[in-house]
Amino acid sequence: SIKEGGSLGDIYGNAFVRENGKIKLNEDGSPLVKTGNNDYLGNANPDCLLGWSNTFTYKGFSLYFLIDARVGGDVMSLTQAVLDQNGVTKATAQARDRGYIEYEGTRFDENHIKPFFKSVGGRNGISEYYMYDATNLRLREVSLNYTFPKKWMQKTKVLKDLQLAFVARNLCFLYKKAPFDPDLVLSTGNDNQGIEVFGMPTTRSLGFTVKCEF
Repeated sequence: SIKEGGSLGDIYGNAFVRENGKIKLNEDGSPLVKTGNNDYLGNANPDCLLGWSNTFTYKGFSLYFLIDARVGGDVMSLTQAVLDQNGVTKATAQARDRGYIEYEGTRFDENHIKPFFKSVGGRNGISEYYMYDATNLRLREVSLNYTFPKKWMQKTKVLKDLQLAFVARNLCFLYKKAPFDPDLVLSTGNDNQGIEVFGMPTTRSLGFTVKCEF
């Protein structure tokens, strides 16, 4: 949403109803919801984006890597919200096994676990609960290249140069706060930045390349 005095990428949603800083509850022990999606929850834009790449060479071998970093920014997971509401996530299972869930100093016992997730979860629940820091550090790309010696190529009398390379992209996260890939969002448009909702998981790719010069 865009509001006067706000910034592009601001995220608004539903929040907990609080009184003197303490979460207010319904009669069934579930938290009260401020509906209308009017509460400011964060901004999707990072404070900065960083990248570092380097290449190591030894004889015919060349090793290249690229590390990406995103610092700051906020994201929302509606996938987690919907699955929590249905009680099929690891978080809900751990709460049931533990016999309670605690949030901001308010403890919800085993009789109130289901009402809690029914209240906070879902598309129209308390989206404040599903905001995460998008800060992450990932190994974006690695490649190992081998260039065959020129004298070998001369013996073939056909090839002037031959290079083989193993290339891997989007390998892993070295650090991540959100329970999903912060790059996996519904849209990069003005109205849905930073919101994740049942998107296809990002994938890593592994492959080989062959480069020949005749």
